[in-house]
Parts: sequence; C-alpha cells; structure tokens
Amino acid sequence: MQLSDVWMIFVILALAMYIVLDGYDLGIGVLTLLDRDAGRRRDMHELVAWTWDGNESWLVFLGLTLWAGLPLVFGVALPALYIVLIPMLWSLICRGVAIELIDQHEGWHRVWGPVFSVGSLLVAFCQGAAFGGLLAGLPASGSSFTGGPFTFLHHGYAILTGLTAVALYLLAGCAWVYARSDGVLQLRVARIGRLASLALAVETAASWSLLSAVRSGTLHPGAGARLPVWIAGAAVLAAGLVLAYRSFGAGRARGRSAWAPAYAILAVYAGGLLLAGGLLYPTLIPPHITVHAAASPHTALLFEVIAVGVVIPFVLTYQIYGFWVFRGKVNVKHEAQVT
Repeated sequence: MQLSDVWMIFVILALAMYIVLDGYDLGIGVLTLLDRDAGRRRDMHELVAWTWDGNESWLVFLGLTLWAGLPLVFGVALPALYIVLIPMLWSLICRGVAIELIDQHEGWHRVWGPVFSVGSLLVAFCQGAAFGGLLAGLPASGSSFTGGPFTFLHHGYAILTGLTAVALYLLAGCAWVYARSDGVLQLRVARIGRLASLALAVETAASWSLLSAVRSGTLHPGAGARLPVWIAGAAVLAAGLVLAYRSFGAGRARGRSAWAPAYAILAVYAGGLLLAGGLLYPTLIPPHITVHAAASPHTALLFEVIAVGVVIPFVLTYQIYGFWVFRGKVNVKHEAQVT
C-alpha cells in the first residue's frame, strides 16, 4: 500500500461523514418545501439548527484533503465543475444565514424559511450533478482540464445524478425526522419517505444503466478483483432501500424501531460508496487520473498524514459529544390531522 492509498482513507472518511451528517439536514431542508404548516417546519428547523455547522465542516475537510493531498484532482475538477460548484457554495452560505435568522424574529420565518428550503434543494442537486460529472469522466491534458463549461453534463447525465442526490438526501432527512419526532410529523415523513425510497431506487438504477453510455472510456464494473466489491455494494444498497421502504410503512414508531429508517439510509450510503469504489478505484477522474498520479510529493504527503491523523480523533470526539448533548425527540409544537 502506498502513502497515497493511506491518504485516501481520510478522503473517504471526509466524504462519508459529510454525506451522512449534512445529507440528513439537507434532506430536512427539502422536506420543509413539502409541508405548508409553519409549526412543523419550525420543528424541522430545530433539528438542523443544533448541528448544521459541525456537519458542514466535513465538506471543508473534504476540500482540504483533495487540495493538499491530491492537487491534480483538485486542479482538474474545479474548473470543470464551476457551473455547479459556485451555485452550491452560494446556496450553502444563504442556507446557513437562514438557519441562524429563522428563530430570531417570528416574522423572519416567512423570509428566511424559503431561503433555507430552496438553498437545501440547490445544494443537494449541485452535489449530485458534480458527482455525476466526475463519475462519467472529464477530459484532461496533463494537469489541465480541456473541456468546456458544460462538458460535465454528459448529455444530461449529471442532471439525472443531481435528481438522484435530491432523492437520497430527502430519504435521509425523512429517516432523521422519523427517529427524532412523534405524532403527525412522524406520520407525514413516513409517507414521504416511502415515496423517496421508490424514487431513489428508480433513479439509482437509471444512473447505473446509463453510465456506460456516457462514461469516458470502457466500463468494466466486474473486472477482476472488483467484482466482489461491486456485488457487495449492490446488495447492501438494495437491502437498505428495501428496509427503508418497509420501516417507513410501519407508521408511528417508538424506541429502537423508530431508528430503523436511519439504519437503512446508512446501508444505502455504504452500498453506494462500495459501488463507486469498486467501479473507479484507483481512478479518481476517469479515464486517466489515478490516486497515485494525482498525489502530492511523498514528504509532503507524509507530513499531512501524520498531522491529520492526530487531529481526526478530536474532531470525531467533539462531533459525537454534540449529538449526545442534543439527543432525544424534537419538541413538537403543532399537532393536526394528516392531510
């Protein structure tokens, strides 16, 4: 194992932590678009307000791991994805401001609530579109991107993956609210969660089926030693979707059973990462940019591995402590009949 492979552990950790943690609060933001009741929307805002800034810190960490340890990936991907990354960053900024201002004054909820909701939707879509663009491949010559501003779209494939990310985060948001709420709110997100799990299954299947038609180079998902990884990823992802659909179908739930959809979405995430890893690794940007070619010089990478390895346990400890402090059900302020 080379040092660049060790560095990839930190990259994967940052990616996994971000999609798991910020994924649910982006999904909650999308959920608020689907509920017209101000009381329930405020309850969902409270679930995000406690920890959103800590969750998004993993996106910063992901960017730093790519910039410091894999500068070639950063240098090629950034100009290729400006069209989606710039709106994503502005949406993150507006969304963060909205979260902080929603509870400052009753009347501000009408202004900043939609900003939070639409910002969450745009962030989810842009992240999925960026991932689809990378997965399908980007043309490069040496260390320079050689395509145009819309090359990443790949004839609309990135739009499909953007919608898939929206469904994924919406499902995660439903799972989190389902576990942390009760009564009418829990019943509403259960119904939306079942629909989101079906939409995600269809969109995931379509994304995988169409990838070989748009990807740069030849797609060999089952080549050699990657076949067991690909099979395991597909099985775990499918099991997670089935579990999510079935557990949301139980209606109201308490105790450990209320966390079943959250466990299901973790399986979906794990299966998706296994599928992506089995398909790509050690390639990071198809068709030619690999982990080893993109890595920083050995001495610099060694210093970075030691420094990050020392800091990560403290970051994880703080994150776990934060969730422990804010554990328990959200204080439901509004009850009404499900319509």
